[in-house]
Amino acid sequence: MATYPAAAGEELVQDFRGAMRRLASGVALVTTADAAGGRYGIAMTAVMSLSMEPPSLLLAVNAGASLCGPLMARGRFGVSILAREDAETCRAFVAAPAASRFDAGTWVTHESGIPLLGTALARIVCTLDKAEPFASHMVIRGIVEYAAVHPSSDALVFLDGRYGGMSADG
Repeated sequence: MATYPAAAGEELVQDFRGAMRRLASGVALVTTADAAGGRYGIAMTAVMSLSMEPPSLLLAVNAGASLCGPLMARGRFGVSILAREDAETCRAFVAAPAASRFDAGTWVTHESGIPLLGTALARIVCTLDKAEPFASHMVIRGIVEYAAVHPSSDALVFLDGRYGGMSADG
């Protein structure tokens, strides 16, 4: 079992937070639904592709987030990679109480029951393969079972606490 250094000092925590704010990230809404159809979701930048064989994703979800328990119980989740035009939906999703987050945006439901944002640049559904705690987060590995891509590449980007956009050149 790995051992970790003693708790970081406040100065290191603040410097690290500042450093990570300089890393421009795409933004996604990660969602799930329980057996009764209740929907849960959070906005995230901690989403990355893990492998193409098999197609898989890696998430880092705060263990205290309203999504974490339902995602672990359901064993399936969706990832809606946001377009620049989804900025207001994302802001509403971040600011709204968990029970009313899905009031913003246009949602579609995958055949598995997982909600996905209809205007997203890409919509992905995964089956939970492995989850492992790390400090305040759960590191979740998901195997992709569905992916759909919008023809646009005008992505929503988060940098230094603000939203912006970016399109591929060419």
